[in-house]
Amino acid sequence: MYETTAALATAIPAGTPAHRKVSMWTTAATAALVPVALLLGGLAPMASHVSPRTVDVIVACWWASWTATPLLAAASRLSVRRPALATAYRWAGRIAPVPPAVTILLTLSL
Repeated sequence: MYETTAALATAIPAGTPAHRKVSMWTTAATAALVPVALLLGGLAPMASHVSPRTVDVIVACWWASWTATPLLAAASRLSVRRPALATAYRWAGRIAPVPPAVTILLTLSL
């Protein structure tokens, strides 16, 4: 199991141009999705014919879109300076666009 984890950690070494490009795209996607998620997620509770549980999920993802997402995107950018934590920072970058994307998709499916 250690060999697999080590192989994943060295898939894209921190500080390389490929890692910087991935981090840049994650930050750009997050910056583009958050304003749209804030607009659509803010309007979602006004839907009257929707299940309250769906609205609760949208509101939870809406809160995460403007609280956790910027922190995760910033953490993914820190991996260039701290190669020892590169795997954790990569996962933060992969998870960052999830809350705004879920907010947008659920709101558009209403």
